[in-house]
Amino acid sequence: MCRPSHRRCRRPSWSMRDRLAELRRRAAAEGHPHEDALCFDNPAFSGDDGSPVSRALREAAELWRALDRLEQLSESIDCTQQTVLCCTSEESVAREKRGLGAARAAFAREAVALQPRLGALPAAPEGGTGRAGPRVRQTQLWLLLRRYRAVLARHYARENRYRQRLKEQIERQAELAGIDLGAEDLDRLAESPEAPRIVGRDLEELKAKQHLALTRARQRQLLDLEAQMAELHGLFLQLEGLLAEQHGAADSVEHYVLRTLDYVAQTGGEVKKAFAYRRPSRLSALLTAALSLCACCTCPPCLGGTVR
Repeated sequence: MCRPSHRRCRRPSWSMRDRLAELRRRAAAEGHPHEDALCFDNPAFSGDDGSPVSRALREAAELWRALDRLEQLSESIDCTQQTVLCCTSEESVAREKRGLGAARAAFAREAVALQPRLGALPAAPEGGTGRAGPRVRQTQLWLLLRRYRAVLARHYARENRYRQRLKEQIERQAELAGIDLGAEDLDRLAESPEAPRIVGRDLEELKAKQHLALTRARQRQLLDLEAQMAELHGLFLQLEGLLAEQHGAADSVEHYVLRTLDYVAQTGGEVKKAFAYRRPSRLSALLTAALSLCACCTCPPCLGGTVR
């Protein structure tokens, strides 16, 4: 018994490819077979789902799209800043700086509008629950706040880098022009909406502004000196008042001294009179003492006459 040949049972591969193409054409003509398939009677598949988890996910999706727009604005601002640093003409720099100012204002508005929306998201309860709603809200709040802070941090880092590079560029131009700019001048030129041109008339204006700043500084010094002189004049007036008071006190002392001298002179005359009255009284006292002795004792001459 002979075996059937395998070659007779094989079909050519080209016929299978043709059938596949025919099947695709028929499927395209008749439509998708699964479009009319039945589904479960579940409210999740019809209408809006009002569950807390769905609301949290919708809010998170809206805020995430807002953060996407904020990040796109930040990237657009960064591209504009790089263009400003690479511009060589005055018109292009002015045009790009105006666009940069508008983009910064839009970024600030978006960031300020997002902040209260993120702050209004409820946090998870402290005790913790096993329900999915609080956990989903806590997760979305953490992710949204993290991305918001990351976008702001990246944006301000780019702003600082752009500001530093622009200052360095302006400082190099000033060095080539042969002038020395201070920190305030660099800040003013960096924030100016026009191109920082430091040649020709701009150089004269900067020098004039430097001279004006020096003049104002000296004027402030003169005003300070005038105030000090006024204060010193007030001190001299106070000293004059003190000297006048001392002079009045000296006049009073002199008056008292003169009165004392008059009193001393008057007292000296009275003392002399007292001494004049005192001398006779001494003589009378001596005579009285002598007479008293004579009365008590025998007189020697009398005693001599008796003896004779």
